Amino acid sequence: MPTRILTGDRPTGPLHLGHYAGSLSERLRYQNEVRAECYFIIADYQVMTDREDTSEVEKNIFEVMLDYLAVGIVPYPFQEPSKGTSVVFIQSRVPQLAELFMFFSMITTMAKVGRNPTVKEEVRAAGLESRMSLGMFSYPVSQAADILLFQPDYVPVGEDQVPHIEMTRGVARTFNNLYGETFKLPEVVISNVPRLLGLDASQKMSKSRGNAIYLSDDADTVRAKIKTAVTDSGREVVFDLVNKPAISNLLVMYQLATGTDMADIEHEFAGKGYGHLKARLTEALNSFLSPIRMRRRTYAGDKLMVAQLLKAGTERAIVEGEKTMQRVREAMKYNYPHIFDNR
Repeated sequence: MPTRILTGDRPTGPLHLGHYAGSLSERLRYQNEVRAECYFIIADYQVMTDREDTSEVEKNIFEVMLDYLAVGIVPYPFQEPSKGTSVVFIQSRVPQLAELFMFFSMITTMAKVGRNPTVKEEVRAAGLESRMSLGMFSYPVSQAADILLFQPDYVPVGEDQVPHIEMTRGVARTFNNLYGETFKLPEVVISNVPRLLGLDASQKMSKSRGNAIYLSDDADTVRAKIKTAVTDSGREVVFDLVNKPAISNLLVMYQLATGTDMADIEHEFAGKGYGHLKARLTEALNSFLSPIRMRRRTYAGDKLMVAQLLKAGTERAIVEGEKTMQRVREAMKYNYPHIFDNR
């Protein structure tokens, strides 16, 4: 059987360089080089973990899908002979996900969820310490269901999501111990690019923190954003995460945009100041983003086709998810054959 992966995004707006560095680049590698079965979830339920306004969710689902198409994801039912299959689907339209989450919530302790450091960081960043919802608290269990329903071998994520994957593996172990071997224990895959901080160089690049360069930003917007990017004291351009975290972060962006080794990048900027770095980084990012912008504009002009791709992928996910749920119900004795299978 081909290798299978699962990963995805919340539809809270368009995607940014941090998404590309942390996950999208790995998704493309699995699709194009490994020729894997790729499942990409647009996690619309999880939008509500840190906000109540849902008026933009549908619009943002399209935004995320456009970014997938723009970077080179080839979604089911399209398939190129030299590439793997990529199924993009909407979380709330796959009922098996909610069913599996309910079962998992019954075998996962609150103490285990409460120890998850990623949830603590996201709650702090969103200012939700005094009003965290049950949905936010149980987010790792929901994510475990999102992953395990599709029995992936690998989950490509940014390094901040590693605790979630470890918890997913723990949920799978618990279920397997209680009801018999049912779920794979997926392995986490982290991008080779170090964690990308935002333009403030103090927090990860994030839509909610206003420090991101989006894959859909035009050239003038990128130029303006790079001008405002935080730098360190001094003027030497070197990669030093401890003493020059802000400059190091800009160098990581340059590496992402050019594919150049960091040693060669340091040599390129030896003896040059921060102004030169920002100018060259702006050029590199706009060169990198230009074909992405062009593809995005093309797909944005055919909203019906984008909707049809989302529907087709979701229907495929329902079929695949039901295969897993049949095994889960049988293992847990929740299939009730003497009630529902009588003829």
